[in-house]
Amino acid sequence: MNPWDGKDAVDAVELMDIGFDKMREHLRPTYRAHRAITVGGIQPNIIPELGQIWWFVRDANMPAAKETFDKLTKIGEGAALMTGTTMDYQIDAAAWPQLSLKSIADVLQSNINAVGMPQWSDEEQRFARQFQSAMGAKSVGLNMSVTPLGAQPQVAASDDKGDVSWVVPSAALYFPASVPGINYHNWPAAVTPSSTIAHKGMVAGSKALAGAILDYLTKPELVRQARAEFDQATAEMKYFDVLPADAKPPLDLNKGTMDRYRAEMSKFYLNKPVRFN
Repeated sequence: MNPWDGKDAVDAVELMDIGFDKMREHLRPTYRAHRAITVGGIQPNIIPELGQIWWFVRDANMPAAKETFDKLTKIGEGAALMTGTTMDYQIDAAAWPQLSLKSIADVLQSNINAVGMPQWSDEEQRFARQFQSAMGAKSVGLNMSVTPLGAQPQVAASDDKGDVSWVVPSAALYFPASVPGINYHNWPAAVTPSSTIAHKGMVAGSKALAGAILDYLTKPELVRQARAEFDQATAEMKYFDVLPADAKPPLDLNKGTMDRYRAEMSKFYLNKPVRFN
């Protein structure tokens, strides 16, 4: 977030927006940047004393994203100079891309194949097909067979396990606990977590994970393979911190919105224990 103080604060926000737009053709083809002006004034004919804009900066790797971020902050400083205002910023969050290792994925996949898919009931399959139809997805039901390694589309999500993966050899395990074709980051994703579908999927995933852990505890050669692949993958790109040492999570970021809707949301909370046979 970039707040400016001064009589032309919102002009500085707009100049930063324009300045970065002019920079786009000089950036890497893989970059992404998204912004929202979160403070832009309270009345059209009054010059605000504070302007604020929120940016997300992304790229295929962290050094490239950091390079774009540094250019963006320079543009903000230039906008402040142009408008006679002051500029400050804070980094609320950062996440490295995930570095997953093929050697670990092979071990996980062998255990997934050994465990197999959950045995879905007719009722669960019927619910899944109805849910898919209601959401405009293909009515194919729940997967009956294990997805082969490499057949799943690459995951581009950002979270803090990406940072961990650049420090220790890692891989990500995905288990069948939701209805295929139902998108996340939306209310339909909250339908299945308390269902028997999710419970069965978590049990199957736990078995596969436990089997992989046993493999690594009893087969030192697997540990050596993972370490060798990790050392090769990180030979030219080393992990570095992006968040400042004194950074704190913005726990109150959406407090106003949550306070506004909490009472209505609470009507739909699951207020009873979930039990499965």
